[in-house]
Amino acid sequence: MILHPFSIFGPTIIAGVVQDNIMEILPFPAQMVNQVHGTDILEVSKYKNSKKGYDAMISSQAKVKLMIKTADCIPLVFADEEAVLIAAVHAGWRSLVADIIPLTIHRLVEMGAMPDRIKVGMGPSLGTCCSQFSDPKNEIPEKYHWAILKDNHVGLLNIAHQQLKDAGIPEENVERMAICTACNPDWFSWRRDESSERMGTFIEKL
Repeated sequence: MILHPFSIFGPTIIAGVVQDNIMEILPFPAQMVNQVHGTDILEVSKYKNSKKGYDAMISSQAKVKLMIKTADCIPLVFADEEAVLIAAVHAGWRSLVADIIPLTIHRLVEMGAMPDRIKVGMGPSLGTCCSQFSDPKNEIPEKYHWAILKDNHVGLLNIAHQQLKDAGIPEENVERMAICTACNPDWFSWRRDESSERMGTFIEKL
């Protein structure tokens, strides 16, 4: 297993990116969900199967790994260690512009988290260099048209960072693995290969 850990979290959190195809072999038990590019959030107290689609998970339980599957979409993991809360988010462009990130943060705050205590890890994803849309002015909601760049590229990561900032999360509380999945052949990319392979981004409260 090739594991790239996040360094921003404290000693009670383990989190990182598994650079292997988790659709073939899951390296450890983890809660995954049917990701549908929506905004529904699953609260997890123990591992379970669900036919309903979710794009975010939250847990207050120790020894429960939350894992997001990606191959271009933005994977994010969150932790407020003092509130004993963790979350994992699949921010494909549709769920991103539908505000899955601020919705998840809002739910965490409702459960006792404080924005200035939340730390965030962002795994490899499609970079702005490769995020070209066919008709972004119609595909992207108007409130995010500021992120449309030349040649129909869209700064999806810019949107994600702005959402975190607007939610009150300090910039120094965010760690991003600055890797474009489409540019780097060592990482899975649906945009590049139209492959069914997926890597996993996970978080666990010890």
